[in-house]
Amino acid sequence: MSGKRLNFKLLGVFLSLVALSMLLVANKEQSMVSIKLFLEWKHLSISLWFFYICCFSVHYLSIKNDQSYDSGLIYKHFGKFADSGFAVGTYGLASTTSAAILKGVYSQQFFQEEIYFTNFDQIDIYSMLVVCLFLLGYSLYAAMSALINAMVISQSEMAIPVTD
Repeated sequence: MSGKRLNFKLLGVFLSLVALSMLLVANKEQSMVSIKLFLEWKHLSISLWFFYICCFSVHYLSIKNDQSYDSGLIYKHFGKFADSGFAVGTYGLASTTSAAILKGVYSQQFFQEEIYFTNFDQIDIYSMLVVCLFLLGYSLYAAMSALINAMVISQSEMAIPVTD
């Protein structure tokens, strides 16, 4: 192991995930009820929307005067404000729709309380579960990444083009 260092951040993530997994297994029923309560929380959708508005507003403020910013297809055609607005709309719709579908799938599959999806096979229902979890997770990840990138001040200097 000469010349190699241990990545303590990833080790911490790994240990946290192992501990969380053990807690979930040890408290399976309570964990399932907690997930159900979260998905049924009446303020979930509005909270997600406010979260995206806050994250991408801060992101917009961090890039509005940045001359080197050139990310995104929307930006190239409509500008930075439209890019941030489109991100709020896209991720807001994706996450709130995903959360609503997850609520139905989760209640139907794990609590058998109500049948939300009558003409779907089990594979279709579990496919919706996976896709919606991905969409919700990706939306939250994208917003958090935008927020973190906005808050982290780069130590690099602005590149100055060489002219003849």
